[in-house]
Amino acid sequence: MSTLLLVPLLAFQVQQADHYGLITVDGRDTVAVERVTRRPGALVSEILVPNRARLSVVSTLDADGCVTGILEDVFPWGSAADATPLQHARVWLDGDSVRIDVRAGDVARTVARPAPGVSFLLAEEAMGSATQIVECALARGDSVDLAVVANPGVRLLNVPVRRHGDRVTVVTSDTARVQLGPDGRPARVEVGRGGRVVVRVPVETLPEVAAPAPDYGAPAGASYSAEAVAIPAPGSATLAGTLTLPREARAPLPAVVLVSGSGPQDRDSYAPIGGGWRPFRELADALSSRGVAVLRYDDRGVGASTGDFASGTELTEAEDVKAAVAFLRARKDVAADRIVVLGHSEGARVAMLVGAQDPALAGLVLMAGAADPRAAVRAQTLWSLEHARGAESLSRDSVLALVDRQMDSLAAAGRREVFRWDAAGLARRIAAPVAIFQGATDRQVPAEQAEALADVFRRAGNRDVTVRVFAGVNHLFVPDETGDFLRYGELPSGHLAPDVLRAVTDWITARPGAVAPSG
Repeated sequence: MSTLLLVPLLAFQVQQADHYGLITVDGRDTVAVERVTRRPGALVSEILVPNRARLSVVSTLDADGCVTGILEDVFPWGSAADATPLQHARVWLDGDSVRIDVRAGDVARTVARPAPGVSFLLAEEAMGSATQIVECALARGDSVDLAVVANPGVRLLNVPVRRHGDRVTVVTSDTARVQLGPDGRPARVEVGRGGRVVVRVPVETLPEVAAPAPDYGAPAGASYSAEAVAIPAPGSATLAGTLTLPREARAPLPAVVLVSGSGPQDRDSYAPIGGGWRPFRELADALSSRGVAVLRYDDRGVGASTGDFASGTELTEAEDVKAAVAFLRARKDVAADRIVVLGHSEGARVAMLVGAQDPALAGLVLMAGAADPRAAVRAQTLWSLEHARGAESLSRDSVLALVDRQMDSLAAAGRREVFRWDAAGLARRIAAPVAIFQGATDRQVPAEQAEALADVFRRAGNRDVTVRVFAGVNHLFVPDETGDFLRYGELPSGHLAPDVLRAVTDWITARPGAVAPSG
């Protein structure tokens, strides 16, 4: 169980809506703020994790207050109330099994796993939902071992819950010591020995501890500055971004535009994985520390950017990238002929769309891009069928036929360029140097797609094509020996592999004239 999620609730049935707040602090830092509404049979939590994410979690409760179903949406930090979620997940108990439906961008996975005797689903991102664990246990007695499935990762746990008067102890990887107040509700919870404390407060006090706006500034001691910029984009949209500029290098500077993958993303391309996955922040730091300006921005309709993300397609995203390139070329401190576009996953395909229309680009960096996106989706589906428990009974042919029909439908509706992709046609129009980087354990875009994409460019006559596949690295370019995308939440770190950062910066700074002289 996450250390954020161990606050028990009073073991009684709530007949009316109960509104309250939960605050998690670690020393002087506010770790999470949650607004909770509980009604008979359901609990709704809106969660802010400062500078990381906004989550919405709806938990289904049985008569004992046990959580038997979870609907969870993860949104970009700072996104509007009606924003498109980065990830949607549904988890529910079905007899002696737990079923999971996860959808995030191009990824859609539904599996079932055995969970005999389980009576509680633990949403590790939601304090309010997890607080139900004590009510669920104490409905059975003051000393109970509760069978729990914890998500993400769908892990089967045995959780001892012990009550001693006005104190309750919950034991997982950490021990939560709960002091109940005179009203029977928890007054204070100490988690483990790390100083983390969770408190319940009146909901009206939550604005006083509202999370701060995201900080995209340069870290202390950095050799570059970070400038907040506004980029005019098609459809009267404005893209809010951050431009990092090396302090010592002499203008005009080489520059890189970073293009995010599928789904709405902020300028860091943040995801709540391994303590926070922020690949674009790391890339900007690495590149600007070596003399390269880097522009990253919130997708339209995300964070501080205006416009509507949901109505756009890959072609819309390409127009936004072109607007970002034009913005850089209009600046006197950027070299107009030394701009590289770097895209990840779907962003790699968007980078190709831009490269085919802009012969003046100095290079393309394609990270986890697919030569044949349809083949990649089919391979991803097959891998799921082969490795997910509970999927053995599914017909491989019928599942693949369903996937094909879905791709055909999206292509026909004009919603996804990826499913009518012509990599060869684009490659023939791209003369710029190309770097193709891939994780060897990528289960979303199989590693063999890297050489297939390189072959497309070489057949088109491009003589400057670099390919590198990184061992033990997944689709996120994070160290991961299995690459199982359903278990991304179990990764110990969300940091990019050091050799990936090094390879990207080495390739970009090795371009002719790529690094501006200092002075």
